[in-house]
Amino acid sequence: MNKIILNFKSYFKTVKQQEDLKFKITFHNRRNNAGFTLIETFIAITILIIAMAGPLTLVTKGLSISKIAKSQITSMYLAQEAIEYIRNIRDNNILNERSWTYGLTDCIGSKCKIDSPNESIDSCSNDCENLKYNSSSYLFGYSTGDESRFRREVQITEITANKELEIVVNMFWIGGPNEHQFTIKERLFNWQ
Repeated sequence: MNKIILNFKSYFKTVKQQEDLKFKITFHNRRNNAGFTLIETFIAITILIIAMAGPLTLVTKGLSISKIAKSQITSMYLAQEAIEYIRNIRDNNILNERSWTYGLTDCIGSKCKIDSPNESIDSCSNDCENLKYNSSSYLFGYSTGDESRFRREVQITEITANKELEIVVNMFWIGGPNEHQFTIKERLFNWQ
């Protein structure tokens, strides 16, 4: 180290030359450090953005999947509601000593809509209309409420005359840009 200082002093004879050189070296180092700090800042920001993009993508996908799952659960319960309503009609008919299909004739062999809050069954010509959601009673039906995105079509087929029915409930709903469908089937027997 002493040799470097001695060589430095002997190379530049005057103090003025030595001070000018120190200033140039110091100024040059500061300018290089400032540029390097800017590059470091850009790299740090890039790493930070990449680190934040992954979790944000996961959160966005998670929210969209939860909306789809919510719609699937709602459609499954609406389909099950139609089956339970038909099963209830069958049981009441048998207990009241009527034909076990009494009140279900609109659905046998054709599409129909079941409005369980109003206890009615009506046939549909082509596609059944969308269910309406009543926000005060929290029920889906066809008479009151705002139109929902869910459409339910029920069709009953007689498998064995006066012994067995097959109920097919198709649920349709719009989720984002796609239309989704869910089908549930159930068989009912005349236990009379």
